Amino acid sequence: MSVFASTPPVPHGRFANQQGFTLLELIIVCLLITVSLAFSVPNLRQSLVIDQLAANSRKVMALIKEVRNLAAQKQQPYLIYFDLDRKKIWYQQDVPASKEEKKHDSPHPSIQFPASVHIQDLQIGTAEKKTSGEVVLWVNRQGYLEQTILHLADDQENVISLSLSPFYRTIKAHDTYISLE
Repeated sequence: MSVFASTPPVPHGRFANQQGFTLLELIIVCLLITVSLAFSVPNLRQSLVIDQLAANSRKVMALIKEVRNLAAQKQQPYLIYFDLDRKKIWYQQDVPASKEEKKHDSPHPSIQFPASVHIQDLQIGTAEKKTSGEVVLWVNRQGYLEQTILHLADDQENVISLSLSPFYRTIKAHDTYISLE
């Protein structure tokens, strides 16, 4: 017989005949799980709604950063279009270098907001705030643009304000309504 082979230990004492959980123990565990879910589901539902607004604001930030980088990389100005009524954002090159490039240019990504998220208003520079129609933001060939504030909102009146700085590449996101001042 091998030295390493051993038999499993035999339980002694009070737990010798116990082989599972009692019905009372299982009911108590199920009750605790139910109570914890009852408190967490409303918070989870609220966070999913806010997350949709935050996810769309991150998409807008990524698109604007992409346009600024493209403008600086290609040394060409770009236009960012904000259609406030159709809830859509897209971009294109301001003046194509040639007609050939215009033909071969692939369509640029666009953002179509879901039904629960919309652009509340948009202010570019010292112009007045726009709440409807189409607004165009010009990005020069170095990637600079005018000071801009974009307010995204959802059906529950949650607002995220995106502040675009003319010279800094970072876009500041605020979870409250801010104005351009």
